Amino acid sequence: MAGHYDYLILGAGPSGLQMAYQMKKDSKNYLVLEANDVPGSFFRYQPRHRTLISLNKRFNPFPEHEYNMRHDWNSLLCDDPKLLFKHYSKDLFPSADALVSYIRDFVDTYKLDISYNTRIKIIEREKNNGNFMLTSQDGRKFTCKVLLMATGALWDKLPTDIEGLELCDTYSGHDIRQESYEGKAVCILGRGNSAFEVADHLAGHAAVIHIYGEKKLKHAWDTHFVGDLRAVNNTVLDMYQLKSLHAYQAYKLKSVRKGDNGKLLVQFEDLVAHWSPPGRIKLTAPYDKVILCTGFQYIDLSLFADNVKPDTVKNGKFPALTTMWETTVPDMYFLGTPMQSIDRQAASGFIHGFRYNVRTLYHMLQEKYSNTLYPRNPVDRTLEGLSCAIINRVSTAASIYQMNNFLCDVMIVSDDKDKKAEYLTDLPKKYVLESEDFKKKNYFLTVLQYGFQRFGENGDRPNDFVHIPDFSSPYCGPFLHPTIAYYRQGKLVEETDLLESLLLRFDGQEFLEENGNKQRNRVKNFLNKHLNIEADKVYDERFITDPEKLKEVFTPLTEDEIKNLGKDYAYNGKCKPMTIDMKSMMPTM
Repeated sequence: MAGHYDYLILGAGPSGLQMAYQMKKDSKNYLVLEANDVPGSFFRYQPRHRTLISLNKRFNPFPEHEYNMRHDWNSLLCDDPKLLFKHYSKDLFPSADALVSYIRDFVDTYKLDISYNTRIKIIEREKNNGNFMLTSQDGRKFTCKVLLMATGALWDKLPTDIEGLELCDTYSGHDIRQESYEGKAVCILGRGNSAFEVADHLAGHAAVIHIYGEKKLKHAWDTHFVGDLRAVNNTVLDMYQLKSLHAYQAYKLKSVRKGDNGKLLVQFEDLVAHWSPPGRIKLTAPYDKVILCTGFQYIDLSLFADNVKPDTVKNGKFPALTTMWETTVPDMYFLGTPMQSIDRQAASGFIHGFRYNVRTLYHMLQEKYSNTLYPRNPVDRTLEGLSCAIINRVSTAASIYQMNNFLCDVMIVSDDKDKKAEYLTDLPKKYVLESEDFKKKNYFLTVLQYGFQRFGENGDRPNDFVHIPDFSSPYCGPFLHPTIAYYRQGKLVEETDLLESLLLRFDGQEFLEENGNKQRNRVKNFLNKHLNIEADKVYDERFITDPEKLKEVFTPLTEDEIKNLGKDYAYNGKCKPMTIDMKSMMPTM
């Protein structure tokens, strides 16, 4: 298999296989180079405790395949319904072993072109033609025009400022036998899912578990970022707050040394700004085990010759990437989890996010290197046609749902009223906004995004938003909802929001009393305002259209009730938070 290819994909993990599927489907000249003897080898031993934190929600209220892919976080994109992950596991949080089986079947089904046991030693660039040349450890040479790095998570990224690291275990190397920790005091360094995964596994066996994290925790339910601490891993926090000894503290680990009694003496530093005077304090505590769970490294610079060594970010953890995932070395791109280098809000670090990034990148590569126009669909330039295109996508599409406010849809409209609009899906939003080509066009840009930031400090408590949103103010929707923006010659003219929905559907009724066309009508009115397709026409976008029905279902609070509202009612920003309860008139449960 050594030789020249248009595309080389380095790594046969999920992202490399997703790209290989796209290449195979279109008969491209490609090859996947895999260091090990099987695809998806990372998942044979990671995560260490074998339970994924990727959802496998098999039952959903709507039949569309795309809608259901919103809740399938493990399947790769393909055209075979048998290759849906729900056929491999019934568990909401499935075993990594099921993913290994799934990946193997995916490769076998599509007969993807993979060269196994091909560990690359050096990546260079040929001076005469600019091609990349990859040399394996056994001396085989592969060349390509475009290099796609799909190497994923490589090894534990350890801190460099701690004395005594050699006395510590690592996430990837620690003993996972629970009996080894019975009655022991364990210190875990880290504040992400790997640290809490380890703690959760040991919580019923260790006498004491202290997790050191240097900063306050970021919970995924607060940040909406799937890579932050997930509830499935936070047993230790529950035990901490309910007085069961295990705890998380924002300590900075400084050193580890052996004590006379065989204990590991851990010195930490803490910021005590609440003391008088404020300061820092160093203390030492004894433990039996110290485990470092500080994340992974996502780029191996030792692979690259000096003339193709890409820049990095985040202290060398990630490659520096453009808005189309290209490195600082032209024609070299990164796929998979390193795509989160430019996305810390959506799901680029997980299969359910990067599968869409990879598909998008494939089409962008074809446009750049093969002069194949990025896919687009014609849409009739009528309010019905244009609004349906948008409503159908925001109601069912999994791509802009998983990659919220990162990937977007773009509908290009011409001033020529006889010309159809062009609908492009799943483009990186920043790429569109920076593109010189799009600055010459008029278009509507659609994303799904959260709106908690519109509620001031109240928005930092999303789990307190437990009441129905203000139906008269779609802008004040905190949960995931569509935002549509109109750009003219690259300049933002106006944007509007649709009402949020518990079911994340915007194409019908959620409640029996509501106007089922309200969302579609709101889109029509916005389009009509800027395109003037139906002069002076206004569609009814009220939540309840019948005034008598509104009187029947809505009862204004009395003056006494208003006086008894909780403190959040005093917030005087544009959006009143959906967190307001009565101070004393709520019934006790």
